[in-house]
Amino acid sequence: MERDREVIVVGAGPAGATAGALLASKGHDVLVLERDEFPRFHIGESLLPNGTRVHALLGIEHTPDAFRYKRGAQFLCETTDRAVSFDFAEALPGPPRNAWHVERATFDTLLRDRARAMGAEVVHGVTVRGFENDGATVRVETSAGPVTGRYLIDATGQDRLVANRKREVRPFKTFGKAAVFGHFEGLSDAAWETIGPGNDIRIMMIDDGWVWVIPLPDGRLSVGLVSRRQGMKREWLADYVASSRYVGALVKGAKPPTPRVLSNYSFRNGAPYGHRYACVGDAACFIDPVFSSGVCLAMNAAVSLADALSMALREQREGDGAFLDGHRAMLERGYETFSSLVHRFYNRNLVSNLFFGAPEEGDLRPSVVSVLAGDVWRDDSPFADMLMRSRSTPWRETERSDAAPYSLT
Repeated sequence: MERDREVIVVGAGPAGATAGALLASKGHDVLVLERDEFPRFHIGESLLPNGTRVHALLGIEHTPDAFRYKRGAQFLCETTDRAVSFDFAEALPGPPRNAWHVERATFDTLLRDRARAMGAEVVHGVTVRGFENDGATVRVETSAGPVTGRYLIDATGQDRLVANRKREVRPFKTFGKAAVFGHFEGLSDAAWETIGPGNDIRIMMIDDGWVWVIPLPDGRLSVGLVSRRQGMKREWLADYVASSRYVGALVKGAKPPTPRVLSNYSFRNGAPYGHRYACVGDAACFIDPVFSSGVCLAMNAAVSLADALSMALREQREGDGAFLDGHRAMLERGYETFSSLVHRFYNRNLVSNLFFGAPEEGDLRPSVVSVLAGDVWRDDSPFADMLMRSRSTPWRETERSDAAPYSLT
């Protein structure tokens, strides 16, 4: 903590660990500061194929104790008895043909360990209290004392160090506002037979929101209710399970969880880049978990940032924000594509017309599956192009906000 570093990364989640690991592997002196001890609980348990491609760069092996195979996604509406499945193998050529479900406590620890193995120093139990730029360096104030570096990466997730400090938290007011969730233990054999070997994530349609159903590697079932309504309560999860024929049957006889509530989380950072700093992962933007884009966008952004920053550091031009132009454009396309998709999801036209109403075959379907797989940076995807061409962006909030940081209870 006492010597100067090239790069200081705040946060050791997927974005921070990936950026730290890759920068260290390129020969840079990297310090990763993490407030919490690992393993620690987190949500964001269902990954996308275009995010798992980063695992190979980090040397991550998909062992059954930490990863459960994920074939694709199913959308179900019990009100209308409609259901549709999307298999990642149907996507346009490119990313892997499947993804994985993970328990984030285990997954994040694996990423942290890879960061250390690849040369980054990771220190837990350190709280970052603020930072200052003095032109040539960044001085970071921590609970363990100050540390100085050439560049700061904010990977603090929903704690959003920079956004809160600069009062640049801009909520997505039309997306999910809160979630109540928990892990059910001791599922029956009948439940696992219903889930099937594909272990698809289930997206259950409800009024003014949706419900996720995710089979985890350790045999538990993660169930979470996301709503745009204010006043989320823990009881909403049990009430939903009691009302759902499908989910109620899956968790029959299982041990119910003590629900947790996560609120104030759909937002974008109005100042994700600045002099000698960049935000990555949820610290830059968190859209809505409906399409599981968070970890995928975070890890791909970390790869892009590490590549751009490494070159800038070697050429001693990290103080000139122009080196991030390509990275910024890449990330903006990812966030805008998924924001447009989420907006249409909540307005239901997309769900009714394209998901439930679309033919099983045709030229558009592989493009839709590619977007669902997180493959949003290609130039031959009609569906992604359609989403990006939209001139209407009601999810954008241009006013400044003093919104409180998210809360997990």
